[in-house]
Amino acid sequence: LQKPSNDMEIRDDYKFLRIEDAFKALHLHVNLIGVVVELGFLTGSDCSCTLKIVDPWHSGSGLTVKFIARTSRALPR
Repeated sequence: LQKPSNDMEIRDDYKFLRIEDAFKALHLHVNLIGVVVELGFLTGSDCSCTLKIVDPWHSGSGLTVKFIARTSRALPR
């Protein structure tokens, strides 16, 4: 394997937090990994998406977050 040159350096600028640490980081932008568990349409023209974030260090069924948007393209992917 060849080591990348300086102009092709591979960077990973993401720092992923545990759920409990993300709760403590109020008003900060944090990175979490989740799985979309439900995608549906609300009454009217809005779309919804339910995202479940599971943390191996957090006991319980995870953190459920519901997103509502005017179009499905505006929802997380």
